[in-house]
Amino acid sequence: MVAHISECVLGVFAFDENKKLLAYKLFPLDVAAIAGRLISIQMEMPTQEHRELIAELIRKRHKKFLLESDGLASKLQDEFKQGKFETLMPNKAGEVLRSSLNEVAAQIGVEEVDKLVHDVNLLLTREKLRKEAAQRDKLIIQAINMLDELDKSINTINGRIREWYSLHFPELNKLVISHETYLKLILSLGTRKNFTFESIKSIGLSDKEASEISHAAENSLGAPFDELDIKAIRNCAQEVLDLTEVREKVAEYIDGLMAQVAPNLRAVIGGSIGARLISLAGGLEDLSKLPASTIQVLGAEKALFRALRTKAKPPKHGVIYQYPDIRGSPKWQRGKIARAIAGKIAIAARVDAMSGEYVGDKLAADLKARIAEIQTRYQKPKKGG
Repeated sequence: MVAHISECVLGVFAFDENKKLLAYKLFPLDVAAIAGRLISIQMEMPTQEHRELIAELIRKRHKKFLLESDGLASKLQDEFKQGKFETLMPNKAGEVLRSSLNEVAAQIGVEEVDKLVHDVNLLLTREKLRKEAAQRDKLIIQAINMLDELDKSINTINGRIREWYSLHFPELNKLVISHETYLKLILSLGTRKNFTFESIKSIGLSDKEASEISHAAENSLGAPFDELDIKAIRNCAQEVLDLTEVREKVAEYIDGLMAQVAPNLRAVIGGSIGARLISLAGGLEDLSKLPASTIQVLGAEKALFRALRTKAKPPKHGVIYQYPDIRGSPKWQRGKIARAIAGKIAIAARVDAMSGEYVGDKLAADLKARIAEIQTRYQKPKKGG
């Protein structure tokens, strides 16, 4: 007699050719245990319930078994030489379980099967999202590496362009700190003779800045440049501005990835810093395993090792120093704020890596309250500190 075997949230079932229930083995009535069994089945790994059911059917003189998975059939064939295992999709058991699960549940005395299906599917979905997030955090690491390379290239070329153009208009270098503004002035105006008050103002600079720059242009000690010189510099300036635009798009992409992969971490510390922490740790799951004290100094490893070697004071923060409430606070508050932030980061990373539940708004609100408390409580440094 042929036994058709298939699985559902309740367990592993065997039906005959007429869709009559032959035997079954139930999974433990625990949502996590059931989800684990179904994941094993998806990976084509037989469960203990499969083995118990097959052993019982063989004792009842069943010799042929039809399953819906090639992998399961092959592995069970290796374990049970006295039976013959083949694949049929769909088989009779699968048809019954998919079309009449409630009736089967009632027949074997299981209640609230719909709730069980819902809870198991919810857990399976969370696990799937968690695994996908674990893969997508590698995209964050690569994107952060690209951002660093773009920053390095942009800064290097900006420096070269400033040195180059300073041969013609050296005074501009000190008058304009912003690289982007410097490049826009070169692109729009070209040679220093075009740096009039009105032309500089039209680019968006203030009256004071326009006045200082135009006056410097009139009295510059730089060498004259012809059109070929200016064209070459302008081409390079345009390339840097294009790279800067690419950099902004990569930064937006990283923030979007963080919203998908680590929304709680993003809510607490921001997409940029959160992504850099994931990159430094080697992945979201790796970050979630780190204690808050380690997270606090991620990115400051050189300073930490130097402090250990020289017995100097260890660093109070790593990349989280970029967080505005640390960078903008007095020195005596920064260590306390850094500890508070690192603690919330640790919680957010663990929630993102393990459960997928969104608690970012609450964590961020609690953090803001704690920072406000620190800033109020420690308005002045300790004496002798």
